[in-house]
Amino acid sequence: MRPSDQGGPVMAKRPSPSRIKTHNIYTPAEAADVLGVHKQTVRRWISHHGLLADKTQRPWLIDGGDLKAFLGHRKRKRRRKLELHQCFCLSCKEPREPDGKLADYVHQTPTSGMLTALCPSCGCLMHKVIRRSSLEAIRAKIEVTIQRADPRLVSPEDTPSNVPFEQERECDVKTQSK
Repeated sequence: MRPSDQGGPVMAKRPSPSRIKTHNIYTPAEAADVLGVHKQTVRRWISHHGLLADKTQRPWLIDGGDLKAFLGHRKRKRRRKLELHQCFCLSCKEPREPDGKLADYVHQTPTSGMLTALCPSCGCLMHKVIRRSSLEAIRAKIEVTIQRADPRLVSPEDTPSNVPFEQERECDVKTQSK
């Protein structure tokens, strides 16, 4: 059962620095409540991961600016820069070059499209939105097959109608006279 099903608090996956007020002073329990993490997580950040705190008294005190800077640094450290020809595999949580250096490209808008490839490690599909202008640079590194976009189900020219126009007008007349 999930914590939300049990009526308890729902913990955030990644604490957001934007939830912290720079000019406030927080205890580990207060910081944990604001960020949606366990208070032991905040204590671990202080003891093992370099979050600055005043430990001369109980409860420990954390400056909001220091906490915001610490979370921002962790967020920047997690970011990964992809090469133009790489896709991010959500299963492996790593940037990967497509398996066999093969990928498909499908136009989505006049200026962009979706690059789809297989992950060489786990075999899952990887997707990446790219600019159409970048396609030639990507094709220099990997083989890209350009797929035709799926046709729309209904085009504006031939809209299907279940009722012939004569019957439709009669229905409108009947409803208006009542």
